[in-house]
Amino acid sequence: MNGDEATIRDVLEQWAEATRDGREEEILANHLDELVLFDVLSPLQYTSAAQYRDSWQSWQPDTRGPVQFALQDLAVQAGADVGYAFGLLQCGGTLPDGQTFGETVRITFCLCKRSGQWKVAHQHVSRPVERN
Repeated sequence: MNGDEATIRDVLEQWAEATRDGREEEILANHLDELVLFDVLSPLQYTSAAQYRDSWQSWQPDTRGPVQFALQDLAVQAGADVGYAFGLLQCGGTLPDGQTFGETVRITFCLCKRSGQWKVAHQHVSRPVERN
C-alpha cells in the first residue's frame, strides 16, 4: 500500500469513527461540500454535504450504549489526484427498548485530492435487494 492509499484508508476510518461516536461535526470533515451521496434510506440521493447533514435527524436511530459502525474488507486504490475505496460496512446498535439491530451494507467512495488533502467526492451505500 502506498502513502496515498494509507491516507485514504485513514480518512475513511476517521469517518467511521466520527459516525460511530456520534461526533456529527466531524462526520463530513473530509467530504467535499458539493459531493453526490447515494444512501440506503430515502431520498436515496443527496447533492451536497449540507443536504445530507440536514437529513440526519430524520433517519439516525436513537441508540443506547455502543454503536457498531465498522469498515470491513476495505480495498483502496489511489492515483495522483483521484482514488477510490470499496468494501463492507457493519452497522448496529441497541434501541431504547433494548431491541438490537444490525446490518451489513456495501460501500464505495470516490475521492479527489484538493490542496494536498484527500476528500470524498462521492459516497455510495447500498444493500442487496431481495427478490421474490
